[in-house]
Amino acid sequence: MGDEASTLPAEMRLFIQTPVAQPFVKGRNIGLAGAAIAATLALGGLQWIGLSGMLSLAIALFVGGVNAAVVLLRFNGHASTPLAVNINHPFMDDEPMGDAALLIRLSDGSWRDPGEHRVRIIPDELLGGFSLAKDTADFPVLGHFHQGKERTPTLKRHLALINQAIALRDAVNEVPDPIEGARERESHDTGLLERSWLEDEKELEVESPLVSFFTNKE
Repeated sequence: MGDEASTLPAEMRLFIQTPVAQPFVKGRNIGLAGAAIAATLALGGLQWIGLSGMLSLAIALFVGGVNAAVVLLRFNGHASTPLAVNINHPFMDDEPMGDAALLIRLSDGSWRDPGEHRVRIIPDELLGGFSLAKDTADFPVLGHFHQGKERTPTLKRHLALINQAIALRDAVNEVPDPIEGARERESHDTGLLERSWLEDEKELEVESPLVSFFTNKE
């Protein structure tokens, strides 16, 4: 699979089509059914109190429409997640038969493999909105990601799902977590720095409070 594709490859599945996303689909269906029931109950109640047929119908349709709009708005926050995975990814809820893979949809509709690192969004001064970048020291840009100017809850949710998908992909592919590796190296390097610094400071006749703190920890 290449790094970028103009259309989604046949072997990939949108996030909302994966088994782990089906509770959102079920929730939408239940919510829409509830909206229809609410409209029916409203219509019956309004007619029972003697409101005219047309006015009762209009109010009932309004009640049902508002409830349905809320349900669909919430569902769209999940359905619009710009992420696709292959059948070997844990989101598919099956035993993997090979390497897991995922693609991220950019704002122009193209699909991009993020590579080995997790991702973050950074402001795009040229195009506006946000670009998607690898979460490394120099933040190399993968492409323009989102037109909006604010970090909305939906945008944050999408990014969290994408990074979770990357972590799970790497777990299946037995790729070391670069974040955990960096933390381990940082801890190791810090320990070496402290020990080296303390060894030099032992020659001093008067210890600073910081030296005493580290010495007491040993």
